[in-house]
Amino acid sequence: RRRRNPELDESQYETDYTTAVESSDERDQDQWASLYPPIASDGTRQKYKQEFDTDLKRYKQLCAEMDGINDRLNQLSKQLDSISVDTPQYQDVAEEYNRLKDLKRSPDYQTKKLETKTLRNKLFHIKRMVSDYDKV
Repeated sequence: RRRRNPELDESQYETDYTTAVESSDERDQDQWASLYPPIASDGTRQKYKQEFDTDLKRYKQLCAEMDGINDRLNQLSKQLDSISVDTPQYQDVAEEYNRLKDLKRSPDYQTKKLETKTLRNKLFHIKRMVSDYDKV
């Protein structure tokens, strides 16, 4: 299975200024650090782990749903390339393709996309806190 949003080599993308996206990510990191400070006890570790497991399940569910839509769009795109434009089949495939494209622009889809990003950042932070605690 391919990785979603692989970590990038930061030096590749360094600039002399901070973009809005970077500012947003930094704010998210600060938010997670205040909500999930470094772990100081086994009880806290267990609590973080339980929350991680619950959120990971939701994250995977959202990713599967969005991947399914994207995979179907790719299939339809390939079909459109192989079907003659002046056929009823082309029209049917084009309608489904356009419906899915519209779905990706819908507020519901955009909300799920943002939730996925938020969960990913949260999971990354919690995993780091657990890992740091386990090193001690």
